[in-house]
Parts: sequence; structure tokens; C-alpha cells
Amino acid sequence: MQKKTSAARRPRAATLSGVLARYLLLTAAVCALAALAWWYLLALLVNCGLVLPANAAEQAALAALETLPRHTAQTFAEADLDPLCRYVLFAGAGQDTVLATNLDSRALAQALRCWHGEPAGGAFYPLFSRRATLADGTVCLLVYRFSMPYAIPALRGRLPDFQVLAMLVLAALELLAVALCTRRTARRLARAAARLEDAAGQIGAGLLDGAPFGHADIRELDAALQAMQTLRGQLAASLRSQWAAEQQRSEQIAALTHDLKTPLTVISGHAELLAEDAALPPAARESAAAILRGAARAQRHLADLRAAAAPGAADEAFAPLDTAAFWAERCAVGRALCAPAQLEFAAQSALPAPLCCRAQAGRLARAVDNLLDNAVRCTPPGGKVTLTASFAGGALRFAVRDTGPGFTPEALRKAGQLLYTGDAARGAHQGLGLYFARTVAEAHGGGLALQNNTPAPGAEAALWVRAEAGG
Repeated sequence: MQKKTSAARRPRAATLSGVLARYLLLTAAVCALAALAWWYLLALLVNCGLVLPANAAEQAALAALETLPRHTAQTFAEADLDPLCRYVLFAGAGQDTVLATNLDSRALAQALRCWHGEPAGGAFYPLFSRRATLADGTVCLLVYRFSMPYAIPALRGRLPDFQVLAMLVLAALELLAVALCTRRTARRLARAAARLEDAAGQIGAGLLDGAPFGHADIRELDAALQAMQTLRGQLAASLRSQWAAEQQRSEQIAALTHDLKTPLTVISGHAELLAEDAALPPAARESAAAILRGAARAQRHLADLRAAAAPGAADEAFAPLDTAAFWAERCAVGRALCAPAQLEFAAQSALPAPLCCRAQAGRLARAVDNLLDNAVRCTPPGGKVTLTASFAGGALRFAVRDTGPGFTPEALRKAGQLLYTGDAARGAHQGLGLYFARTVAEAHGGGLALQNNTPAPGAEAALWVRAEAGG
């Protein structure tokens, strides 16, 4: 009931287009208020007598038109005119001879355009003119603009033009109004975007069981937050389901290895007793040896199963690896595996001396031995298995190449996955050896790579781990 009440009190979220429309309307309203305040300030300055109204120059020109016809060129005096009057006295109508003026050269050029009936001053600040014919035929051209001059004549040439200052103040007020409205809307959008960023960060960090993401108060962004909330719930459920499946699989594998351990021990013990019997015929002795080899292979598979059931349980410490001794042991294992299978074994090492590598020696040895065992099982009698070791780019690499049928395209993609057994070209296997090799290599900062030999038949499996030369 409390949740419903709080949800009912929460204002309805606006759409993104509504937020933008509100921003435009608010900006227009504030700009209008700023313009009204500016206009009020101008009116106040005019009423206080600090500046004159914009038509003051026109009024001064109209007043001069009433008195100028009584004068001649000799009696014309600038002091008789209002200080706002700007004039040019011509010798006569249609003549460009200037008898007197109070304009500078630039303003005089503009006045001459008016004298010839051409527009002057530009579209935004035009120059207007009036003509008065004096008693002797001379013509006085009065020019003016609609602007607000200072009321004190002494300030007009010393201070910047008041009209320009007023327009700059108006522009500043309008820019301030736009900036304030933009900042207000930007802060609202930034808060909404921060909620999205926080939600994405929680999902990326794996925090899938936290409090709800809340609301952004913008309908489209709220929908995105809701979708992310749904995604987080689905991810959490998927991870829980995956964890339960992993736990169940680990328990099943652990139970299987426990159940197989005892009968394998019994089989190995009886096979050893048979092999120790001196009176045993040669054929039976060979059978006992085959039983022992099969039992040893089954024991290795059980060890791989235990490692797969609890990949994080390997507590073997990392320690400096004697690469020379390690290489010699792997070569001995390769020869021991190839001899009963009637395979040729070759070893090629290009390791520098010294070479520093910290590793879990036992697990790394089992990983390389798994590659050798996999190659031996997949190579027909008379074939060849080659073990190579090299160092390049800070990586110690062990590769096993065989002359068997090679990997299928599917196996090249999936081999190394737990319990993958779909590669018919490589014969029956349990999908553990390559998986174990991959996990060991990744635990050492390396990886596992598979490829087929081209153009020769066969395949190559290689794993690498981090190492440093000269250590």
C-alpha cells in the first residue's frame, strides 16, 4: 500500500520532446522578460533626463527647418542650430559644392549619398535627411539618425555611443537568459543520464542484486532504465541457474571420480600382481602390461575430471620452473608414449638459457603430457609425433604435431571445451585433455591454439605461458 501511495505521489514523467518544448518556451519567456526589463531601464533613463529619446535628432532638424529659410549663406551660423543638428551647406540645388559642414569626412560621404537621393547608413542604422533652401538659394542638408544620444552634449564625443552600449546590454541580457535556461535543462538531462550511467555501471560491475535503478523523470529514459532493470533481473536469474548447473555438474563429476577410483585401484593392483608373476606366459604378461597402461590412462582421466569439477581448487603454488629439466621430462614421456604405439618421436628445442618462468610445474607437465597423449592416440602406427619448444615475445611455447587425420572444422572451434567429444576424425576421447591444457595455459597467462598441418596431413596443438629471457 505504501509503494502505491509513493508511486501515486510521484509526478508523471515528461517526454523528451516535452522537455525540449518546455525549454524553448521558457527560454522565449525569459528572453521576453529580459527585453522588457531593458526597455523599462531605457525609459527610466529618458525620464530621468540622462539620455534623449530616439527621435530627438529628428525634432531638432524639424525645428531648424522653420528658421533656416530666413537666413543666407552669410548670415548662417552653426551656433543657432541645436547641437544635435548635423548639416551640410551646399552652394545651390543640384550643386555638390560644400560651403560649410560639421561632419567628418566619413559622415560627409554618407550625407552626399543622401544629397543625390541614394540610401545611406545601411539597413539596420539608416541615415535620414531634410532640406532647407535659404533666402539666397543656398541649400542646407540636415542629416540625422534615430538613436538615443546623451542629454549632456559634452558626453557625446567622449563616451561610447549610448545606442551601441544599450544594444550590447540587451545582447548580454538575452545571452544570460539563454544560458540560465539551458543550464537548468542541461542539469535535468544530466541527472537523467547519470542514472543511466550508474545503472550501466552496476550491470557492468556484476552488481545484479542491488536496489532498483529508480526513475529519470523523462519517459524515454525511464523506459531505458526499466529495460536495464529487466536485463539485470534476467542476468541474475541466468547466473543463478548457471551456477546451480555448474554445482550439479561438479557434484556429479566428483561422485563419478570417487566411484571409479576404487575399481581402478583394484584393477591396477591385480594387474601389477600378474605382471610380477615370473611363471606368467609372455602373452599373458603383455596383457597385464596393457591392463596397467589402460589403468594409468584412466587414472589420468580421473585427475582431469577432478580438475574440471573444481577448476579453482588447484592449490599448487607458482614457483620458478627449471625449463631444462622440464623439457627433458617431457621428451621422456613422449618417447614412452610413442614406443608402444609404434610411432616415431622427435623433439626440437630452441629455448634460450637462462629462461625465467614461474609456473605450477605439476599442472603444466600434465597439460603438455595431455597434448602428447592426444597426439599419440590420434596417429596411426608408423606415424610421427613431434614435440617442439620455443620462446618469442615473452611467451614460452610447447607444440605437439602429429601425422594423424587432423581436426574437423567444428573441432577447431570447440576443442578445448569441457567434455566436447564431437570430433570423429580424431577418434573416441573424453573431451578432457585439451580442456585441461587450455585451463592450465590460461592460468599461466597464456592460451591454447589448434591448427591442421598444411599441406601435410596431421594437426598441431600448442600452449604457451608467460616467461622472461635472461632470468
